[in-house]
Amino acid sequence: MEVERLLPADALRPRWSSASALVYLGGLVALLATSALLGILGGDHGDWALVGYSVLATAGALILALALEQSDRAVAAGVLATLAVIFFAVLVAAAENAIGIFDFNLDDYQPATLVVEALTIAASLLALRRFRAPLLVLPIPVTIWITVVDLGSIGSWGDAGEVLSVLVGLALIAAGVVVDRADRDPYGLWLHVVGGIAFGGGVLGLVGSDVAWVLVGLLSLAYVAVAYLLARSSYAVLGTIGILATTTYFTLDGFSVLGAFLPFGSGQVDQGLDPWQIALSFAAAGLLIVLLGIVEERVTALRRR
Repeated sequence: MEVERLLPADALRPRWSSASALVYLGGLVALLATSALLGILGGDHGDWALVGYSVLATAGALILALALEQSDRAVAAGVLATLAVIFFAVLVAAAENAIGIFDFNLDDYQPATLVVEALTIAASLLALRRFRAPLLVLPIPVTIWITVVDLGSIGSWGDAGEVLSVLVGLALIAAGVVVDRADRDPYGLWLHVVGGIAFGGGVLGLVGSDVAWVLVGLLSLAYVAVAYLLARSSYAVLGTIGILATTTYFTLDGFSVLGAFLPFGSGQVDQGLDPWQIALSFAAAGLLIVLLGIVEERVTALRRR
């Protein structure tokens, strides 16, 4: 199916402000609190009670989303619609559990989860047609990532989850590029974010040595370069996290071996770095991040010319 037909053209473009930040943070708090409440109620009153409470949560979030849409509160409506999709997924899972479908296992994999995942994606796409909120894209790549990794668990081969995460990440990043080129770039945001996290997380899961962490550091710089190339700041954020993670690893672990070769090292291999050396390492990492930001400004200026 073509991207133009799958995603509505007139996407909502929320602007970052104090109001939108409060709406998103409030929605996150409501999601966490309601999810915890559903778990408590389900544990106290049984599986079918959880189904009933999930119906109430889904209906309540949807009604609020529609009311906010009618009041021209498009950003808040999109957040509540996203909550409705998530609660709907909980509803489907709770119904399957109450019926007993989850009792069937295939090598510790429950095929019934495919129904939950497929309906979650369908609900997200349906809500997108109505609310046009880019946040509604978020459940789709997350669900795809979980589905692929879960299916990979059937084979039970080593590092399956990490390798599949890398492949899913690359696929989601490619999908984000396709969506951007189809003039649907607001919807591409979460494809890039989840794709970058899946790819980077898979790489982090596979590494386990000093040399591998050098690769992570180089990959972080590559993320920043991708941010320049695609004009997606999410990769710059992930690259920054990677730089800090690499610095943390080497200063607190890897540099305990490399410290003897550093000009400011203590010369002793078994003691690691002193606190001032760790602070200096993070200061250098911070200056590197600042330098990358200056380079990005220069690249953006050249593009505009």
